[in-house]
Amino acid sequence: MEILEQLPQILPSITTPWMLFLMLGGVAFGTILGAIPGLTGGTGIALMLPVTYYMDPLSSLVFLSSIYTGGNYGGAITAILINAPGSPASAATVFDGYPMMQKGQVGRALGLAVGASALGSLIGSLVLLFAIGPLGTLALSFGPPEMFMIAIFGLTIIASLQGANVAKGYLAGLLGLLLGMVGMSTTGAMRGTFGNYQLLDGVPLIPALIGLFCFSELLVLLDQSYLSKTTRLSREQIGEMFRGMREVLRHPWNIIRSAAIGVGVGALPGAGATVASLVSYNAAKHSSRNPSRFGTGIPEGIIASESANNSSEGGATATMLVLGVPGGAATAVMLGAIILQGWVPGPRMVYEHQDVVYAYIVANALQDFLLLPVGFVLSYAFSKVVNIPVRYLVPVLGVLTVAGTYAGRNSLVDPVVMVAFGVLGWLLRRYDYPVIAVILGIILGPLADAELIRTMQRFGGDLTVFVTRPISLILLLASVGALVGSHVMTRKARARVETESAASG
Repeated sequence: MEILEQLPQILPSITTPWMLFLMLGGVAFGTILGAIPGLTGGTGIALMLPVTYYMDPLSSLVFLSSIYTGGNYGGAITAILINAPGSPASAATVFDGYPMMQKGQVGRALGLAVGASALGSLIGSLVLLFAIGPLGTLALSFGPPEMFMIAIFGLTIIASLQGANVAKGYLAGLLGLLLGMVGMSTTGAMRGTFGNYQLLDGVPLIPALIGLFCFSELLVLLDQSYLSKTTRLSREQIGEMFRGMREVLRHPWNIIRSAAIGVGVGALPGAGATVASLVSYNAAKHSSRNPSRFGTGIPEGIIASESANNSSEGGATATMLVLGVPGGAATAVMLGAIILQGWVPGPRMVYEHQDVVYAYIVANALQDFLLLPVGFVLSYAFSKVVNIPVRYLVPVLGVLTVAGTYAGRNSLVDPVVMVAFGVLGWLLRRYDYPVIAVILGIILGPLADAELIRTMQRFGGDLTVFVTRPISLILLLASVGALVGSHVMTRKARARVETESAASG
C-alpha cells in the first residue's frame, strides 16, 4: 500500500524530540482538561489554537490532535471517581465505572479505562490510516433518515435501564426527550423557553450533565464518610491499575466491536463520541450472556464505552479531512487550524498534501502509546480524591462544579441550570428513576428531532423512506430487535429472581 511505502520517510519527521514533546504535552494537557467537569478536550484545542499560529502545519495538527486524544480519555477519570463524566463522551463510563469504585476497585477501573481508551484509539487511528477514503464515502451515504434512525437506536438503551419498574424507565426517558426539545427548532418554532432567550439554543448539555451526575451525587454523599468502601491507595492499587490495563486484552471481541462502532458512528457528521459510546454500551449489553450485570460494576461496560468514544476520533478525523465536515466541537476547531494554514479541507487536500496528512495520522497512532503512561500517572494522581473525607470533599467539589460550569460558556445561567438539574437528579435517585435515561433523552432527542424534520421536508412527509432505504431499514430492524431483546431479558431476569425468592422462602 502507498502508506507503507511512505512510512520510512514519515517516521523520522514525527519522532523528533520536538514532535514527541508536543505529543506528550498535548496528551497530558487534554487529559487534565477532560478530567475537569465542564471542560473538554475541545476546550483545550480552542485555548491552544493561537499557539499554533507560528507552527508548521504538521506540528500544529499533531499538537492539537494530542489534546483531542487526551481529552477523549480524561472524562473517564472523574466518571469513575465522582460519578461525573468530564465530558458527555464518558457518560456511559459512569454506568459501571462508578459502581466499581464504590466496591473498592478504583485502581482496576482506572486501569481498564486507560487500557481500553488507548487500544480503542489505536484501532481508530489504524482504520483511519488504511480506510480514509472509504470512510468518507460511507459518511456521504448517511442522509437525514439514517441519522434519525441512529438516534432512535441510541435511545433503545432506555429499555435496558428500566430495571424492575418499566414505567419509571420510560417516564424518565420521556422527561429527557421533553427537555431535549426545549429551544428553537430547525423550523424556527419556540418550544418550552417560557420567553427566556437564554434557552433558545436548548438546555445546555454540560451543565445538565454535571448537575444530573455530579451535583446530585454530592447531595447523596452528604450521608457518607468516604467515597469508597476502601480508602487505601497504596502499591496494591498501583498493581490493580496495571492488572486492569492487561485485563482489557481478555475481551478482544468487545474491543473490536466497540472500536468498529466508534469509528463508524464517529464518521457521521453530528453523531460524535457520545452517541458512539452509548450505542457501543448498548450493543455490549445485548450481546452479553449476563446482561443484568451491566450497571453493577463490570469490566465489559467500561471497555465498551471507552473503546468506542476514543476510536470515534478516527472516524471523525476521516470525515473532517475527506469531506471538510466537522463531527463535533473538537474537529470544528481542528478544521479551523487547517484553514489557518491556508489549506482547503476535502479530497483535494488529502491528495495535494498527502505527506502531511499521512504523517498526521501516523502521529495519532503514536499518541495512543503515549496515552498509556500519561493516563496511568494522571489517573493515579486524580485517584487520591478517594482519600479525602466527604465533609471536606463535597464543598470543594461543589465549588469546582459551579466554576467549571461557568467556565464552559462564561454564562451565569449555566451554574443555575446545573444546580436545578442537580436537585432533579437527587429526586430521581431518591425515587428510583434512572438518571441516565434523562441524559439519553437530552443528548439524542435534539438529534432525532432535527433529522426527522429534515427527513419530512426532503421526502415530503413520506414515512416509507425509513423502510425503502437499506441502511435506514437495517437500523430500524436493529432498534426493534434491541427493544424486544431488552424486554425478553428483563422478563427472564424477573422470573429468575422470583424463582430464587420462592426457593429461599
